[in-house]
Amino acid sequence: MQAFPWWTERQKELIVEVEEFADEHFAAAEKYTWKKEIPWSILKAIAEKGWFGAMISEEYGGCKEELGCTGCCIINEGISRLGTLCFIYGETFFGGAHQLEKFGTEEQKRRWLPDIASGKKFGAICITEPFVGSDAAGVKTEARREGDEYVITGKKRFTTGLGVSDIYMLYAKTSDDPADRAANRHLTGFIVEKGMPGFTVEKLNELCGLDGIYNGYLNLDEVRVPVENRLGNEGDGWNIMLAGLNLERTITSAQTLGGMREAIRFALFHSRRRVQFDRPTISFQVNQFKTADMIMRLNNARLLTYYAAYLIDRGEGGIVGPAIEATCAKLYNALECVKTADDALQIMGGDGYSRFYPVELGYRNAKMAHIGAGTNEVMRMILYRLGVRLMESEFRPPVRIIDNEIGVPLDHLSTKLELEKEKISEKSVLRVLAEDYRANPGLYMAREDLLQRLEGTEEELDEVLLKLEEKKLVALNRNRRGVIALAKATYRGLREANPPEYYRWYPNWAKMEELF
Repeated sequence: MQAFPWWTERQKELIVEVEEFADEHFAAAEKYTWKKEIPWSILKAIAEKGWFGAMISEEYGGCKEELGCTGCCIINEGISRLGTLCFIYGETFFGGAHQLEKFGTEEQKRRWLPDIASGKKFGAICITEPFVGSDAAGVKTEARREGDEYVITGKKRFTTGLGVSDIYMLYAKTSDDPADRAANRHLTGFIVEKGMPGFTVEKLNELCGLDGIYNGYLNLDEVRVPVENRLGNEGDGWNIMLAGLNLERTITSAQTLGGMREAIRFALFHSRRRVQFDRPTISFQVNQFKTADMIMRLNNARLLTYYAAYLIDRGEGGIVGPAIEATCAKLYNALECVKTADDALQIMGGDGYSRFYPVELGYRNAKMAHIGAGTNEVMRMILYRLGVRLMESEFRPPVRIIDNEIGVPLDHLSTKLELEKEKISEKSVLRVLAEDYRANPGLYMAREDLLQRLEGTEEELDEVLLKLEEKKLVALNRNRRGVIALAKATYRGLREANPPEYYRWYPNWAKMEELF
């Protein structure tokens, strides 16, 4: 595992420890996978290392101050070489530990965090329900207050570490008030403990991957949870959930790295020893190119992951964390770990498809990254919405103006370009739209584009645009609220604004006599 220059000396030392640990337990991990058993001995060894305390403060028995999110990711990358046990390790952090650190009372922290840090208790996250997946705000499980208790009724599904875990970070609806729903104040977070009456396993899933790891449905039948198990105030659940998502995505990104490394390792091992047409298969350029792509993906994935972890350790993004960086890491790693496993399997051919090599398991586990901690589609939605908003200054629209000398549009930085403005009138608006046609013939102008070139208010502009629309000199595009958003001159409007010669332009190599 390669260290990054911004890591602390302790984090660099941790690499060596984790690599040696993974090498030592590789065979045992494969055996557990074949037998589909929980790898208790390896989890115990991880606990003895103190690694469950990577993101828990020293005062509660952890080592967050010296390891942090970066250290947690280093450990998760290393142990993800060992198959599926990394899901139990990672799940513990965003299934209780992180939420307790950030939102728990002092009594709650002292009650649970030392046992998590020592590996005595594992955590799990409970968000997804039979009728609720990506729409996490639509949780149907209900919690009603009765004195000093909440009575929780509902179901959760796709809970990883189910049964094995001791504490469950669970979100339930505590209000049906439309105002609370609109303000996302309708959910509350609870720590539900294994063994509480009415809290039972309804069904176990047989999944594509995660061999030997329990994943399934929880049934909550009038489960009485003390008020002392509530995190934050009633109605804080949505904010608590959001605060953990970017950490979850970063840790999940680290879980993909070990599988990618193992895919490359076995593909190289196999292709250097598999002879076809009197040549080792690695000598075929197609396999060399696949290997090159796999190495590229792994290095890029590690950079994205550890940069996001670095920002979390620095406290960037506040309590929510670095949303864009964590989302980029999650999406990229999810996409590329599947491609890497697929390429490795293809290089190995039939042996790759065989369960006698771990690449097949890595291929099945990799697909989980497309779904868990937010689907790829949700990641893209987040990146579009947040990216466009948070990076708006980097994506500011160009101002394309026809250059008088060469007659073609050139881009000008809007912040430095001083344009002569005309007062808003039918003629000036039409003139600006006609000029924009020369620069951007296939585009409409946004209202802000027009106001950049014209002097007046939005109301004055709208009034003129409506008059021009009535005369069929402009075409308008309105948003969902019916507000004018975009405008462009119609063919009639272009003729009204300027003679045909105004719009003509030919490159200097064109022969006029050959044009009609």
